[in-house]
Amino acid sequence: MPDALAAAPPSVRRLADALGPGAACSGRDEVAVADIVVAGPDEPLHDVSGALILAVGVRADEAAAFLGAAAIAGAAAVAFKIADGEIAPDTREAAEVAGLPVLGVPAALRWDRAEAELRAVLAYGGRYGPDGARDLFSLAQTVATLTRGVVSVEDSAHRVVAYAGPGEEADELRRRSVLGRDCPEPYLKLLREQGVYRRVRAGDEVIEVAAQPQLGARARLVIGVNAGRRPLGTIWVQEGSAQLAQNAAQVLRGAARLASFQLVDHYFRGDARARLGSREELSHGLLTGRFDAGALAAHLGVDPAASADVVAVDLRLPTEGMDAQRAEAAGVVSVHAAAHRENALVAQACGQIYAILPCPAAAPADEAPLERWAADLVVTLRRLTGSKVQAVVGGRATRLSDVPAMKMHGYRGLQLMTRTPDQPVASHTRLTPALLVRDTLDLLRDAPHVRWPAIDALVAHDRAHGGDTARSLLRYLDAFGDVATVAKELNVHPNTLRYRIRRAVALTGLDLDDAEHRLAAVLHLRLALDTPTAPDRPFPTR
Repeated sequence: MPDALAAAPPSVRRLADALGPGAACSGRDEVAVADIVVAGPDEPLHDVSGALILAVGVRADEAAAFLGAAAIAGAAAVAFKIADGEIAPDTREAAEVAGLPVLGVPAALRWDRAEAELRAVLAYGGRYGPDGARDLFSLAQTVATLTRGVVSVEDSAHRVVAYAGPGEEADELRRRSVLGRDCPEPYLKLLREQGVYRRVRAGDEVIEVAAQPQLGARARLVIGVNAGRRPLGTIWVQEGSAQLAQNAAQVLRGAARLASFQLVDHYFRGDARARLGSREELSHGLLTGRFDAGALAAHLGVDPAASADVVAVDLRLPTEGMDAQRAEAAGVVSVHAAAHRENALVAQACGQIYAILPCPAAAPADEAPLERWAADLVVTLRRLTGSKVQAVVGGRATRLSDVPAMKMHGYRGLQLMTRTPDQPVASHTRLTPALLVRDTLDLLRDAPHVRWPAIDALVAHDRAHGGDTARSLLRYLDAFGDVATVAKELNVHPNTLRYRIRRAVALTGLDLDDAEHRLAAVLHLRLALDTPTAPDRPFPTR
């Protein structure tokens, strides 16, 4: 994209707003900032023209001298830590003398997190765009969370463009790379000698790089981010105080596929939020059938004739006030989906998250691997959210225009699973009988003229006299007449249960030898008692 069309650099005021409550600014806060530079009290200020300098470690009594040096070096502004949302009067006065605006960073916000947020504004306008669009910083954070490592994303010139993970666990190499914005040359030389960069440009191989104590480097994993044959950059995961997660390599493969979109925008100075927001919106359109599937597929880079599996995920979180947590979870689903299937799409709809997974040519319609994948995803999401996350394999759309139907399979399946919160994963195929019964009961509920009066009378008699005859009859029918099992469940003597069944037969005229009588009695008893479950497995009514 030509520079003339690129977004204007943000002002000091815009950067302060990005840091949220507790941040402040003073002086000419409309001044534009072109870069972020980290500097300490004794560091010489070079190449800082137009930059916001983060004054790390500068004490209050050193602020005036630091501001003077920054002004001489051509800085746009200086950032200091502040308390209670107020810039100290002495600092304000020194800034006025130096002619520089000051950005106050909340004392509770770590410098590395502040720098990440500020650089995200410079690069993409902020971490989260419309509809929770995720940029490289939030993708890096997702990778750090899933791998338990310290993450850096570099472009093809070895410049660090995003990073995440516990700052206190970063090794010396990573700190130098982030603060200097590029990888130290001795380490680059070693990587070239080992052929690491040649290998990352060749495909999606995840490469292990051994620790190099003499260079201050712990063990790492790295994968290339490529667009066809064009190398766009790399994603690095450094081992911290604990070992990396066992699936770290798989997470990196998914992240590399997602990062290609953001790195293309990084090179061409495009608006990554618009790109990602558009992709999410179009994925949502494909999921819900609002747009033509063929046109959407072409735009998204998916073969419109391809089949696709659809998996629905419900976080089981409150519907209100959880947007940030849902966006983070959607990022996790995106990484897992991208690692599982190339060109995977993820969208949010109806308060749930849906993964659309295009199938490889001639892929067998076997739901077992997909259920295992969904189960692994649910384990991860339950650990991260602390909630009873559930997933349903909605089924395979034989063409992309059938995706909305599979979405409804997942949606309805998740409705059923609210009755069994400890069950992590199910498939629509396995839930079909329960769905059939639920739909049948819904039809009966909407047709009050279709009733068995004797069953209604039995239920009414129990309610009037505190009896349990109707419920005992339903349990008996559910258990195919297994008196011993049902009596144990109801905590009654088998003879008591037999008496209740004989009484129910006498009151209703039920013929237990007639299959239609038994079927009609089960349906009507479930409707009348509003019984959500059978004794041994889910049997929801709504």
